[in-house]
Amino acid sequence: MCWMKFRTFLLIAGFFGASLIRLTPSDEETSISGGELVDFYDPVILWWTPFGSDGASRTCGKFKCIFTQDRVYWNHQNLKAILFYGSNLEIHDLPVPRGSGIKWGLLHEESPRNNLMFVHQETLRLFNYSSTFSRFSDVPLTLVDLPGEEDLLSKKYFIPTKEKNRLMNEENLSPLLYLQSNCDTLSERDLYISELMKYIAVDAYGACLNNRKLPGPLRDNYIGRLNSGELKKFVGKYKFTLAFENAVCEDYITEKLWRPLTVGSVPIYYGSPSFKDWLPNNSSAVAVQDFKSPKDLAEFLHQLMKNDTLYEQYLSHKLIHEIRNDRLLENLRKRPKGLFSVFEYYLRNFECQVCEKIHRNESRTVSKEEYNCEKPSEKFNYNRKIVKNSWIDVWNIEKCGGKLLTEYLLKNQSVKSTEFNAKKMEMHKENKC
Repeated sequence: MCWMKFRTFLLIAGFFGASLIRLTPSDEETSISGGELVDFYDPVILWWTPFGSDGASRTCGKFKCIFTQDRVYWNHQNLKAILFYGSNLEIHDLPVPRGSGIKWGLLHEESPRNNLMFVHQETLRLFNYSSTFSRFSDVPLTLVDLPGEEDLLSKKYFIPTKEKNRLMNEENLSPLLYLQSNCDTLSERDLYISELMKYIAVDAYGACLNNRKLPGPLRDNYIGRLNSGELKKFVGKYKFTLAFENAVCEDYITEKLWRPLTVGSVPIYYGSPSFKDWLPNNSSAVAVQDFKSPKDLAEFLHQLMKNDTLYEQYLSHKLIHEIRNDRLLENLRKRPKGLFSVFEYYLRNFECQVCEKIHRNESRTVSKEEYNCEKPSEKFNYNRKIVKNSWIDVWNIEKCGGKLLTEYLLKNQSVKSTEFNAKKMEMHKENKC
């Protein structure tokens, strides 16, 4: 989650004084005082990295827990779990010593670019519960960036194929849209796309591979308007949208896929190898992984450009107004109606999952499949003069970091960043990871 999205959530969830949204009638919640230690008989669950409103006693199914971000409860006799938001986890600021029997939970929907330590089992095994993008976590966040079923079916921003053909001629639009300003990625998507541009026209906006300027207000700050109707209408003009994630992880799927799907531009997707499991229909996106090279992909896209009937097979969720993916529908229909914050829905579910597992005395070690990402490579380095992918070294260094962090915590030893980073680099140089 970028800081803008995180800040928006905090405003919604009450960090700046508002109250949390009530999700279900049974979701009873009462406030507790902050700043003073209060005795409780129910388990206390502490958010070490502040998240949402503070001081809530809530019923989760048959059980009840106290949720707080007030660190005064670190020493509470009934503290049972400490939760972390991965993007804000700082190794020099960990609850050390880790109390006997205290469980740790990790909530992290971001890719490894955000915190590379989490791709390694050495780090993940420190946690007992997880809520990540993976379907194998306790509360999967795979669909956190998809507003809902109705958004996939709506024609609010949908432009018919004939109209798109007309706009391509009148506004000199390329068949493919690329809109990205994060150009330093583990997936090295820009290398693939720059090669693809040799064989088919791409309108590249944003900072990456830029060859065209955005219209009107979008030009000044499109990043601040990612969810605006103006941007959705703009994306909807294009037949195809290049939807490349910044890292390749199982079930890591972001708005890069969902935005074109909701407006009716066919995504050309690269990212989660299992992303087809979540598509509205079998043919809702073009998978880069299905083609041997950018040239092969371009040849296929040229065929679709020449045949509107073939092209529209990828728009059946809009044209037939139907979603045939039972897995997708089941997950979307679990959500209560009228949610103001999808992210908060998953957050509260994770809190309740932890609460119920604590009452049942259930815990485990978080596994690699809950944050399963592909190691950076140079497979898109079509120009061998380009410097190698720097993320390869960072990946290996952070494996050392995970191993070292475990050693510190097993000794109940606090981490000093300067000392830790020096030891981590020494371990890397001596190939001890």
